[in-house]
Amino acid sequence: MAAPGRIPGQYNVVVKDAYDTFDHQIPVAEFVERLRNDEVPDEVAVVGLEEAFVDGDLAEELASEMDRRANDLEYQSPTVQFVVDGSFHRRGKTYDLRYDDELYSLQDVFGPQIERREEGEWLTAPF
Repeated sequence: MAAPGRIPGQYNVVVKDAYDTFDHQIPVAEFVERLRNDEVPDEVAVVGLEEAFVDGDLAEELASEMDRRANDLEYQSPTVQFVVDGSFHRRGKTYDLRYDDELYSLQDVFGPQIERREEGEWLTAPF
């Protein structure tokens, strides 16, 4: 059984310091490049999603590349963590990231199939 926040074959969105995260940490922009080049590590923690939302364009670019590479990632089944500052806020059937007194829709990046795994600090979404 996979450890909390580390389910292979899905995006694991975890609040910073709530779970153990991988030592191999890369910023969102580098993750986008690795997606483009089909070089996603077997285990990786992506940091800075909240800043990508503030930027706007980077969040859109991330969502586009994640969607484009979904089939490849399903086949490769890496374990990808997104480590975020902030907290999760439920809105209807989906979740937002609360960061710096703003709400950012996680559905915009991860799609509508976001699930809460444990109370408060960990969400998953399929590739």
